Amino acid sequence: MHANRSIGAGLSRAILLASAVLTGATGIAAAQDQVSGTFTVKGATTKFAYSYVYWRPNFFDQSKKDLFVLFSDVPVPANAIPKDDDGVAAIAGLVRDGKVHALELHLSPAQKQLDSAENAAVYHAGLAPGRYGMSGMHVFTAKTFTTSLLEGTAHTDGPQENDGVKWEYDLHFKVTLPSP
Repeated sequence: MHANRSIGAGLSRAILLASAVLTGATGIAAAQDQVSGTFTVKGATTKFAYSYVYWRPNFFDQSKKDLFVLFSDVPVPANAIPKDDDGVAAIAGLVRDGKVHALELHLSPAQKQLDSAENAAVYHAGLAPGRYGMSGMHVFTAKTFTTSLLEGTAHTDGPQENDGVKWEYDLHFKVTLPSP
């Protein structure tokens, strides 16, 4: 009986150690991603604190993948990350309920710039009841843009106004890119 307790205690310590190592490794990977900045709509400012990076099939050529980075003020549930139509619908519901304020950059890795068709989308109830795709007013500067890392800044080219609503954003970020 004493031997079983020793084996059990040893196993418990091994599981605890493995858990600590895995938790530490996860913390290190997450610590690499950084985001800071603000999103101001109708004079109310929220702070960007979270980032999500994902690939989606290109709208015109499904054999190609487009890169997206979503920045938000609160954690976004996995099912509400707009990787597909279901994710867009889920995050739109959170936007309508006033639970999330987010910005999604649409990037072209080959050109190391914003996608020329649609630069970005905003998710803010003050601007639209769901997703609002926009182009033209977004300024993106890459400090690093490799197959595994994207570091840069993005902002509007000044205060904007859409349908009488004044808004702007400014952010700095460093995110790890997943494989396409």
